[in-house]
Amino acid sequence: MSNNQIIISCLVVDDEPVARKGIAGYVEQTPFLNLAGTCKGALEANDFLRQGSVDLLFLDIQMPDLTGTDFMRSLEKPPAVIFTTAYREYAIEGFELNALDYLVKPISFQRFLKSANKALSHFEMLSRTQPLVEKGGKDHFFIKSDGRFIKIKLDEVLYFESEKDYVFIYTVQKRYMVLISLKQLEKELPAEKFLRVHRSFVVSLDKVESMEGNKLIIKDKQVPVSRNMQETIYDRLIKGKLWRREL
Repeated sequence: MSNNQIIISCLVVDDEPVARKGIAGYVEQTPFLNLAGTCKGALEANDFLRQGSVDLLFLDIQMPDLTGTDFMRSLEKPPAVIFTTAYREYAIEGFELNALDYLVKPISFQRFLKSANKALSHFEMLSRTQPLVEKGGKDHFFIKSDGRFIKIKLDEVLYFESEKDYVFIYTVQKRYMVLISLKQLEKELPAEKFLRVHRSFVVSLDKVESMEGNKLIIKDKQVPVSRNMQETIYDRLIKGKLWRREL
């Protein structure tokens, strides 16, 4: 999506053919929406998303193979979602999953357009938030925040934590938020100083104070460690440096 003209790619997921066709038709009538595909259930949608990504799901909640809410919980990096349902009482559960909106069937085009405009505002806000914009030198990088370019020194970073489309940068002084993926950020960091220890965390190895089971302690934060990374972390942090009494 460009900043000048945002086009939102959409996937419609609904087990009812009439509802699926109706929402797909609404998507095709809306200039800033692009219909990437339609699916008749969560499992088919899962296969679709394994082949490529979309920006937005129009997702039915009540489906026979897997509910829309359970499907969202199963996705590691879920797209934005607007839930559709015939039952208003499911709306609360949808909003607990940070849904942009929910549409109660039968859905009028007027109500659909209001929801679509809400999605457009969401993506416009994301497009105004810039990711890491300068690699900087070997000891620092820049981010853009509140219209300013801010220099962050690598030796002041404690760890990075991803949450949806954002990464939070925790430094000795404060926390910053940028729009970037953890995978992209990882490529910008010196591998000898930083390590991805979990799908949501990259840590500064110099700032690790202790390791307790599957957790690293950095200041007052307990950072989880993926099971398949525990041996790597031991090798990087502890191996060859452990003082102990010889028997």
